[in-house]
Amino acid sequence: MQTRSPEIKKGSGEPNPKRRLRFGAREFVIALALFYGVFISFVAVYKHEIYASSRFDLGNMDQAVWNSSEGRILEATDERGELTSRLRNHADFLLLAYVPFYWVAASPHWLLVSQAVVVGLGAIPLFWLARRFLKREWPAALIAVAYLFNPGLQAANLFDYHAQMLAGTFLLFAFHYLLERRLWPFVIFAILASLTKEGIVLIMAMMGLYSLFIERRPRWGVPVFLAGVGYFLLTMLVIIPAFNVGAASGLVEERYAAFGGSIGGVIRTAITDPFFVAAYMLADGKWTYFFQIFGMTGMLGIFAPHLAVIPASEVAINLLSDRPQMTNTYYHYSAPILPFSYVAAAAGIATLIRTLTFPRVRRVLGRFSPGAYARSKIPIVFAFGILLFGIEMDFERGPLPVFHSPSNFRSVIDPAPTERVEALDEAVSLIPEEARVSATNNIGPHLAHRRRLYLFPTVSDAEYVILDETAPGYDTQIEPILNLQSTQEIRRSGEYEEIFAEEGVVVFRKTESGE
Repeated sequence: MQTRSPEIKKGSGEPNPKRRLRFGAREFVIALALFYGVFISFVAVYKHEIYASSRFDLGNMDQAVWNSSEGRILEATDERGELTSRLRNHADFLLLAYVPFYWVAASPHWLLVSQAVVVGLGAIPLFWLARRFLKREWPAALIAVAYLFNPGLQAANLFDYHAQMLAGTFLLFAFHYLLERRLWPFVIFAILASLTKEGIVLIMAMMGLYSLFIERRPRWGVPVFLAGVGYFLLTMLVIIPAFNVGAASGLVEERYAAFGGSIGGVIRTAITDPFFVAAYMLADGKWTYFFQIFGMTGMLGIFAPHLAVIPASEVAINLLSDRPQMTNTYYHYSAPILPFSYVAAAAGIATLIRTLTFPRVRRVLGRFSPGAYARSKIPIVFAFGILLFGIEMDFERGPLPVFHSPSNFRSVIDPAPTERVEALDEAVSLIPEEARVSATNNIGPHLAHRRRLYLFPTVSDAEYVILDETAPGYDTQIEPILNLQSTQEIRRSGEYEEIFAEEGVVVFRKTESGE
């Protein structure tokens, strides 16, 4: 005979057993997402404070936001030492969202912390989407958490700040609300994603095609597709050229020289010589980029091509470029792509399960055909395998202090000696707020709140030159030699006097005769 639990009267102070806190798959994902945000925020800020961040790009972004807070919209000093606008190369208007925070307290910490938190929160809509396709909570939760253990995602997250890093989370939210047909949440996240970088809207356009052809919803798909393509053309053909005196972006000319250095050249070549385009995208080992993207999920995304192709535009942008970092998932260029490999993996698992129920497949497999119970366990087995593989790869190739680390993130595990960090702090404190300054790459982010900040060995009209002779280079093998030669020239010129020298950190001040 069953007995009913006694009802607890409201206000009696007794806990209602029916309302006990439940820690399920959803709570698991939320907890890990928040932990990721807090932990990566700490590591990112720590990395900056020990002078392991970079003038390009943290200093560049910080300077653009600070200048915007002073009324000079997205202005920054470029690598050649010229005052310019970020809109010459990128339409990352999302940087303007930080201006009110800089009015409260101008600091790059806003950038670093928000980036970590937003990237971490991406696991939540990824969980919703994986659950939608798998129809199971815990497998979906494990796949969402595995995303947070992707070593490329973590490394890109810790490589300074890029608005593009936030796009993955915004795109996942937008896709979720598009499938749910919730207009205003979709519009909000679609706009946020579009403001991170000019090319991101093409992923939105691909979502429109998904809605049109897969969901059979032309009333949603057609406007989303047209809006995405329209905004991309607006930024590439109107906004960016307007800041380049009618010319194309310098970055486009540099990175897509094989196609004439223009968007039109890329499109024209794709139409007239598609075999050349395909060969170029797969040359010089670029084909391994697909394994970097989909390998972390066991290539299961290939069983859901309708989802795997959603970020195809961004994959093509990266493969057509001659910049090697763009086909390396450890950089921010792949951040909008990676989450969709996990969504596609979840859908791929569901496809495999459905395939195993087909009579022809069952006849082929014969006695090896899994029964209903075995098929029900496939999602959790695959999802757990994806998570374990992610943790293993994170341990072997990840950037976190608790794991092994690639060479470009050694600073997190083996930071500079305390004495040198203190010397760097003291040297930076000697630079007046409004002074024009030339600094080495690792010092630049700490001096970004000024109009003119040159990357040494560019000196130009700098009133101060501050150098870390133990870390002189910026992304090339030849720059340490140039920096050494430039330092010797400064000492011989008589235009600058040395006012500080400790632990390999040197500060020069312009003399009256040098002015």
